[in-house]
Amino acid sequence: MNISHKSVLITGANRGIGRALLDEALRRGAKKVYAGTRGALQHADERVTPLTLDVTNGSQIQRAVDEVDTLDILINNAGIAIYDDLSNLDVLEQTFAVNFLGLLKVTNAFLPLLKRSKGHRYEPRLQHTESLD
Repeated sequence: MNISHKSVLITGANRGIGRALLDEALRRGAKKVYAGTRGALQHADERVTPLTLDVTNGSQIQRAVDEVDTLDILINNAGIAIYDDLSNLDVLEQTFAVNFLGLLKVTNAFLPLLKRSKGHRYEPRLQHTESLD
């Protein structure tokens, strides 16, 4: 996919796959990369705009939407893998809240921005990532 001159939002962009996606988007010429993280993020490239974004926090999601001007590509990378007793309902609820509901809430919140970019010479993109150990 050609992402040159496009705006990209990556959730979970502070480490691992998310950080690699951020660096690759910059390498491929993205005009702006919104880096969604739960904590602070420092990046030297002026094209990176850090966003405080816990995908389970509705007010943080809305604040992030308000901070994004245009969006061509949304990469839902934020997720957790809890290796615990799966008979513990609290563990299952937390996993479901982040890996399913969080992804759904972020996608729904940013969908109007993605639809708005449709009128350009390319279609908006939505990508979900996952990793299994």
